[in-house]
Amino acid sequence: MKKCPRCHHEMSEDCYLIDSAQPISDFTVIVKDENLKKKQYPIKAAVCNHCGYIELYAEMKEKES
Repeated sequence: MKKCPRCHHEMSEDCYLIDSAQPISDFTVIVKDENLKKKQYPIKAAVCNHCGYIELYAEMKEKES
């Protein structure tokens, strides 16, 4: 649960950012580790329903298969 840094209300999480020019593409963050191996993480958004503040974040947890 994320709290809005402006008004301290609860934010809606797990929202996504899409490019309206190309709606089938999602934005991702690419992180290189010490061995220069690349890992991709989808960019997510949290939106405050009270004041409209938007925060972008990436979940850095490994997905279990």
